[in-house]
Amino acid sequence: MEHVILLFYISLFFLCQAKGPLECWEQAVSANGALHLQPEKPPQGWTKFTWKVKRDAGYHQRILTVEKNKAELFFNSTFLGRAVFQRETFSLQIRPVSMADSGVYVADFEDTSGTFTRRCFHVSVWEPVHSLQLETRVLGWKQGWCNLSLVCTVSGADNVSYSWSCSGDPQGVLEHQPWLHLQVHEDSLPTVCRCNVSNPVSWSADSTNITVASCQAAASGVALSYSTVKMLLWLLLLGSLVAAVAITHVLVWQRGPPSHCAPGSSGTG
Repeated sequence: MEHVILLFYISLFFLCQAKGPLECWEQAVSANGALHLQPEKPPQGWTKFTWKVKRDAGYHQRILTVEKNKAELFFNSTFLGRAVFQRETFSLQIRPVSMADSGVYVADFEDTSGTFTRRCFHVSVWEPVHSLQLETRVLGWKQGWCNLSLVCTVSGADNVSYSWSCSGDPQGVLEHQPWLHLQVHEDSLPTVCRCNVSNPVSWSADSTNITVASCQAAASGVALSYSTVKMLLWLLLLGSLVAAVAITHVLVWQRGPPSHCAPGSSGTG
């Protein structure tokens, strides 16, 4: 029985000591914006408080340290002029932030026994979405159907998500891609398609109106363009042949007609 009780206390001891991975709050912020971090209520008996950050390099960098009974505040030099600390709430504000400020931010409360109580924030910095462009490309007109492609592009932002929505019932699949392939029938009403581009901190949208008339005109323009290029090529070939014949006649005329002499004559008077 004593062995069972001893085994129980040993198991309870290791169970209390075992700790899982530190859970972090997810927080996204826009580049050149302000990052605001605020831990929960501090534990009783804390003596020292520290903010630190772990970047991609894999090591913790101290941002600031403050002691309970002292007025001094020790800032890391890389955050001087950008970081503001509020003693009342233990909050940290960094302005402006850059892409390099992404990382895991930890708030450490230390008590007299050296025990730490931690609050963790996983911060990701994103470029805002801007300069959205929506382009319509008509691919052709066949048997009353207009085949077209919509292309939605943004500049200066990475890892964005795309979504599409169209009025009516156009033939096509609304995929989460920067492009959309559609078929619009000649009997269809005007179709309005909208592209939405977003990331965790911002979004932008644009729409375009697709009509059968504009689709036919664009398709005719494509066909006309092809016919024009074909005609120009034929004219170029014909012009080359005419130029070759003309050059040949000029060379023959410059050499003059061939001379004819009677047999046995010397050609002198």
